[in-house]
Amino acid sequence: MSKLGPISHFLSPVSCDSLVLQGLRCEWGAGVLNLVSSLSHSLILTGHWKFNMAPHGKELSEDLKKIIVALHKDGLGYKKIAKTLKLSCSTVAKTIQRFNWTGSTQNRPRHGRPKKLSARAQRHIQRLSLGNRRMSAASIAAEVEGVGGQPVSAQTIRRTLHQIGLHGCRSRRKPLLKMMHKKARKQFAEDKQTKDMEYWNHVLWSDETKINLFGSNGVKCVWRQPGEEYKDKCVLPTVNHGGGSAMVWGCMSAAGTGELQFIEGTMNANMYCDILKQSMIPSLQRLGRRAVFQHDNDPKHTSKTTTALLKKLRVKVMDWSSMSPDLNPIEHLWGILKWKVEECKVSNIHQLCDVVRSGRGLQWQPVKLW
Repeated sequence: MSKLGPISHFLSPVSCDSLVLQGLRCEWGAGVLNLVSSLSHSLILTGHWKFNMAPHGKELSEDLKKIIVALHKDGLGYKKIAKTLKLSCSTVAKTIQRFNWTGSTQNRPRHGRPKKLSARAQRHIQRLSLGNRRMSAASIAAEVEGVGGQPVSAQTIRRTLHQIGLHGCRSRRKPLLKMMHKKARKQFAEDKQTKDMEYWNHVLWSDETKINLFGSNGVKCVWRQPGEEYKDKCVLPTVNHGGGSAMVWGCMSAAGTGELQFIEGTMNANMYCDILKQSMIPSLQRLGRRAVFQHDNDPKHTSKTTTALLKKLRVKVMDWSSMSPDLNPIEHLWGILKWKVEECKVSNIHQLCDVVRSGRGLQWQPVKLW
């Protein structure tokens, strides 16, 4: 039989010789003698049966609980058992009462530590997070503590929000759209939804982009549920005219990439017309007579000078809705180019221009890059 763990905390050893057994027989009866005899071998071998008060807060072993129940069945009272085993009377009473209620000395399954936050406090946290999606967990904890007076950690706030389906995520960046922009985008989608693949294969997509040498866009987090990536409260609006180190104009189509041209200084309508004649027209001619040219509604693109040039060159221009860079597939090309430039770890503007001109690591066919 295994030794009794908690009994090893008792203070002074008890001899299990014949005198002790005879004393137990005289005082408690034969039933207790059988119990002590069955335990005597392991107790004598270990020598760890020491009687002392059990440490406060520690749980009694199953063997010790069984001893308490056995002594009670043999007719001993709570005080007698507590004095003999050096336990508190309330501990003995609770052990026997639990046995009488459940028929076992084992503790019932527990459900862990009780929740620190009430249901009302959890609803308050949910309202705060949904009202201000950019509110940090520490700020919510301070707000909850200020209202309820109960100190709450930021980690508790995070666990509560996770349980109701809110997780801290990076807010998606998108242009700041007004109602007029949304209506124009919807109209664009309705007009183009009937176009077949033959039409899209003859579209020449164009755009300008800034390629940074250094810098970071930063990270912003919001509380959101699945499917709320593009909800107004969960996105980080962006606007045009951000900083950059080099600006380039490029174009592409389903056949591959077209011409690339660096822009020095501030581009105006005359400079843009030169780019169209030098770089756009050669790329457009490769697509045949059904080619369609796409550019956004930048003021330089819609100026009288540019409009007159395109009309003179008989270029078919696609109607485009404002504030819709996400509809232009060339944005994916810019993303790949910037990723490749970042991999090259350039240290000055001249290296940056050399990497962009060479198109290092980029291979699109059949049209040669730049």
